[in-house]
Amino acid sequence: MSIQISQSQAETVAEVHELVGLTALTDRLGAGQVPTGAGIGILQCESDGGPDTSLPDFIGKSFTYPAGSTNVSDHATTVAKWMCGSSWSIAPDVADIFVYKAGSFLFSGLLRTGQGSSAPLSPADASIKVMNHSWIGQLAESEDVQVLNRYDHVILRDNILGMNGRANDAGTDSRLLAYAFNSLTVGTTSGTHATADTPSDFDGPGRMKPDIIAPGAFTSFSTGVASAAAALLYDTIQSDSVLSADPLAPRAPIMKAVLLAGASRDGDWTNNPVAGSTARPIDMTQGAGLMNVDRSHQILTGHRQTGRLTLEEAPVISLTGFDYARANPGQTKWWRFSTAVPLEEVSIALTWPRVPNTTTFTSHSLMDIDLELVKIVDGVAESIVDGVGSGTYESGNHQSNSQVDNIELISIRGLAPGEYAIRMDRMNSTQTTYGGLAWLFIESDQGPLGDVNGDFQVDGQDLAMLLSAWGSDDPALDLDGDGTVGGADLTQLLSNWS
Repeated sequence: MSIQISQSQAETVAEVHELVGLTALTDRLGAGQVPTGAGIGILQCESDGGPDTSLPDFIGKSFTYPAGSTNVSDHATTVAKWMCGSSWSIAPDVADIFVYKAGSFLFSGLLRTGQGSSAPLSPADASIKVMNHSWIGQLAESEDVQVLNRYDHVILRDNILGMNGRANDAGTDSRLLAYAFNSLTVGTTSGTHATADTPSDFDGPGRMKPDIIAPGAFTSFSTGVASAAAALLYDTIQSDSVLSADPLAPRAPIMKAVLLAGASRDGDWTNNPVAGSTARPIDMTQGAGLMNVDRSHQILTGHRQTGRLTLEEAPVISLTGFDYARANPGQTKWWRFSTAVPLEEVSIALTWPRVPNTTTFTSHSLMDIDLELVKIVDGVAESIVDGVGSGTYESGNHQSNSQVDNIELISIRGLAPGEYAIRMDRMNSTQTTYGGLAWLFIESDQGPLGDVNGDFQVDGQDLAMLLSAWGSDDPALDLDGDGTVGGADLTQLLSNWS
């Protein structure tokens, strides 16, 4: 067996907190009101060794070794600092850490690989909500297939979110545990990690990994940051009166969707849509984007809003929220919304689990679900045709329809005012499944180009104002910035006519 730590560009603690949205979350909620991961346990799996528990960052924390080594490892120590360190982590009050050695985790310590139909053990404590795997490796191919099926089964059975580091570079790319379906595989902000699709000769070929990125000196440490983000969100559930009363809120597919939809995307991010449609839902290097706890916290505290089987019955959803939608074969689920102002950003993520065969753990069922944003015109859903070309939005995709990934993502900039609906279509299989759906809509504080009077519409009033300033150098009406209000500005205004 080959097992390595997954290691790549460093950021300071303050920079990490800024990048992943902790600073923004603190500004929005106020000091002392931010979830800290208190009461959430983390399983830390290492290639060998454990953290140096004598350090000040770990005072008051409990380290248990159900199947791990007490030997001190610098690698494990740094991972733990990002996961739960009192001065490093975005979840500084995580106090219960359960250390496993990778080899033990794969076999007798938890997954029970090679033990036929024997189910994996449960993690050591009910407080464990996150598994952190900052290692890479692989066994024989047939064993790896079983490992990943067993790992995905544990995530689904026990509602624990798994975080796995992708290899630091293409030369060290490995199957475990990066190729799992039900967890999140994490890359680093440097972008130096492996990015190739899962290979054509392995179980579940052609899928995109990583799923998401986080800052850190190495992908091992990025994974630790990601685990802390998950712990913060699980703490949010237990401290919010609505979420804590909702038994579905902690489901792993929901938490995964909340993190994916909440990820921030810079100008280089793309899922390469053609006329607004893509079969490859995330960016090849950045996945869904950079993990952001402020945005994901907003989604989670928007609470669950239940989709319906018909557009007429669909709920009118708020700017943020999530659902855990049951999808029978051939079914469609709907959520609707309207906006009187342009939406600066629309982010919608859908993810659902593969279901391993628990007799052999060598095969699985994977459903296919498509995701689409449609317009509502006179009460009827209409597909968007070429969202950019039609002026419906400035950039992005309104349709995500991968046939191999268990993630779909809609990412739009500059959605025009109007009535819309989210549509989730179950495409295949005879099995029922549940999808975690999460969304974030950010309203613009500016109207489209040509909205001179600031009413978020480009209409006759704006045209009259532009014509009255014809030939002048009025900067408010010189839309193309050439120093003169003229024909080019008129063309700009008319192209955005409401």
